[in-house]
Amino acid sequence: MVRVVLGLVLASFFTVKGETLEEILNRAYDSKLIKSKGYEVKSFEGEILKARVFANPEVYTEFGKLISRKDFSGTVTELSVSQPLYLYGSRRFKIEEALNLYDAIKYSFETFKREFISDVYTLFFEALYNRELLEISKQELAFSEDILSFVRKTYELGEISKIDMLRSEKDYELTKINYEKQKLSYRQSIERLSAKVGFNVSTVDGDISQLKEIKDIDLLQLPDYRFIQSNLKALSNQEEYYRALAKPQVSVGFIGREVFRNNYEGGVFLSATLPVFNRYLGELLTIRNKKAYFENLLDYNLKNYSIKFESIKRTDKLLKGQIQELQEKVIPTLNQQLQLANKSYRLKVITLFELTSIKNDYYQTLRFKYELLNNAHKNYGDYIKIGGSLL
Repeated sequence: MVRVVLGLVLASFFTVKGETLEEILNRAYDSKLIKSKGYEVKSFEGEILKARVFANPEVYTEFGKLISRKDFSGTVTELSVSQPLYLYGSRRFKIEEALNLYDAIKYSFETFKREFISDVYTLFFEALYNRELLEISKQELAFSEDILSFVRKTYELGEISKIDMLRSEKDYELTKINYEKQKLSYRQSIERLSAKVGFNVSTVDGDISQLKEIKDIDLLQLPDYRFIQSNLKALSNQEEYYRALAKPQVSVGFIGREVFRNNYEGGVFLSATLPVFNRYLGELLTIRNKKAYFENLLDYNLKNYSIKFESIKRTDKLLKGQIQELQEKVIPTLNQQLQLANKSYRLKVITLFELTSIKNDYYQTLRFKYELLNNAHKNYGDYIKIGGSLL
């Protein structure tokens, strides 16, 4: 009794609780990679402040000196203060451009997060997939070991040939090699997941057989699509801004000058630029070409995402149908066949070769089932990436 209790205590002590997908994502949201991207978005808030401020006034001062044998003094002979005016809606266009670009970078951040979550989701279920394959390899190894033990006993009794003994040993060794190989694959998948999220994940916990539903999505609301739209709006405002700059830029101000010693006059003045040589045609041409680029990209992305989404839905339906067929019909039949073959071999009804063949079919079918489940989760990861429900 004491040994049983001690064994349970030691087992619980050395058992490492796996991390769920939700737990890993919650930790990943606080990672330095996500935070760095968040600060990149916040850094653009300064561009909005720059667009909102008014230009500083300009001050011009002129000094004169009176030099004589008896006097040496300096006086202000002219003083002017001018303030550039924002006409033709130029300030509004500049603010709208900054706001649109800020929206664009936020949508870009949203796209980055979706791609990040998609990769984490895919790597997490890849780790679960390798964990299940490891469990299958463990079961297969135990089955082969049991058969080997029976073969050795019957061989020692002289009831079977040396060939069956060698075949059983070879099958056990191959199964053992595959088990060790699968342990390495599982560890490598955990390391890939850890590298992606930026912290060490010891093991994972979850049910790979729980598949999520692919729901319809509004392609016009996808972050990548909205990113392009925001850039187009920003370019339109930038275009209007440069059109405004191509018109005379007006400043208003006050001027005072000395007309006689210690006598001054003052007044209000207007000044304006003459857009003769530079009408910002180069900037406007650049903007028009950028708009054409984003307009074509907008149309391409809409068609591309539409095709991808339809492909994801078809793949989801196909994989779920195949998994259901295996789970409900094929695997139960193969399991019964394996149990019957195991008994039949011990009763010398079938050969060891037949038993080994049936065993291989059963475990290969189990692996194929989990391969389909992993492919279904990869497909859902692609669904998350283009804008589907995160979890």
